[in-house]
Amino acid sequence: MPRLWVLGQTRWAATALAALLLGFAGAAPAGAQVATGASTKITKVKRALTGDTVMLDDGAIVRLIGILAPPSGPAAEQARARAQQLILDKTVEVWLENQNQDIGHRDQYGRQLSYIYLLPSRKMLNAELIRDGDAFFFSQHLMSLRAKNILLAAEYQARQAKRGIWAQATESPEAIAKREGRVYEEPAFTVPEDADVTDSASQAVQVNNQPDGAGAAPSAPGREPPPLDAKATYGNIRVESCAVLDVPGLGPVALIGVQNNTGKSGEAARVEVAKLVQGKRLRFEYDPVNAARGHQDRDGRRLVYAFLPDGALLNLQVVARGIADVDIDYDFKHKTSMLTARDSARLNETGPRWRNDIPRRVSLDRIRASIVQAMSEQFGRAGARIELIGDEGNILRISHDLIDQSSAEQLYKVLAISEGGNLPLLRSSGIQEIQFTDAKATKIFRFPL
Repeated sequence: MPRLWVLGQTRWAATALAALLLGFAGAAPAGAQVATGASTKITKVKRALTGDTVMLDDGAIVRLIGILAPPSGPAAEQARARAQQLILDKTVEVWLENQNQDIGHRDQYGRQLSYIYLLPSRKMLNAELIRDGDAFFFSQHLMSLRAKNILLAAEYQARQAKRGIWAQATESPEAIAKREGRVYEEPAFTVPEDADVTDSASQAVQVNNQPDGAGAAPSAPGREPPPLDAKATYGNIRVESCAVLDVPGLGPVALIGVQNNTGKSGEAARVEVAKLVQGKRLRFEYDPVNAARGHQDRDGRRLVYAFLPDGALLNLQVVARGIADVDIDYDFKHKTSMLTARDSARLNETGPRWRNDIPRRVSLDRIRASIVQAMSEQFGRAGARIELIGDEGNILRISHDLIDQSSAEQLYKVLAISEGGNLPLLRSSGIQEIQFTDAKATKIFRFPL
């Protein structure tokens, strides 16, 4: 029986399309929850700080999972105003996401990562802001499959209608970064001066927004950190491994938070890092959290952040691209964002670190069972058939007696969504074409990969 490399997200694509075709309005079904964590409180929102960050009545600051508001300009203010309008005089229910337990349900700036539901309608605020064209879908947050489907479907609707930011934009900031070969880094967040937050909430955010050197623990006696000019740039860098660079003038430096890979994928990881730094001049900074250990790793190398010429953090890029795992033996400022990036890369089996970490070969029977069920849910009754055809089994054919040109195009568009889409995975599996056809194959709609 033929076998296929899959990540297990095929059902995601069909389910997201089902949300589109059924005109999903962003509300969870009565008595159901989309989030996969726990309800933390029923409260009110005091104000919207940005288009994707709100402050609750008790002063807690919440970062809405899975969305990204424009960071500046008129569109940013419009997004904030729209969020304020949606929450005005509304009671809300705040939900956590189980997948964020390891990071304490907080992002790198100390904000609580949550879904917010407007009561009594139970519409998800996260999705409403995307559907109105006031925010982009943001893939760097971990979220449940169903929540992801809803947010992606909301963005699809906004793009099709050219609402808000999509009246002019054609790509999200994440998509632009991906096209340019870099990992998108979320803009920094600081608490507005006029925000009335609780002491605990303020402390949680402020700790994560300390300027370099502020609040650092004093160096241990006899372990004064070697001097480092944070404004200087260095070239002709030799990559010793995915976590260690040999920098002329500085010697060997270790990338904070990047776990050194000496396994069989170590050379592939080293080569990937070399591609990122080749021909570039890098800037290096210490992390104040590591002042007490003299900014040195266990082997005496400087522990540093490395910044590429465009300002991107190399440490984060290495982890987000699946080149290396996170080194959790040290504490560092960007630990939360790097753990989140690591989990996303591992989930998508990205890069040499995770590409072969989880066996991905599953039988065609398993694929068929998953997609048949999803297609049945989409069209309201059974009848879907999934098969590999062609002399080399390199064509994926999806059959259903209700498939026509319109439904085929819509399903393909959902599959093609770059953040979380299945097309790159199918290409890497050797699939060269997707076909949608009616049950009798009288009409075949072909989409080459």
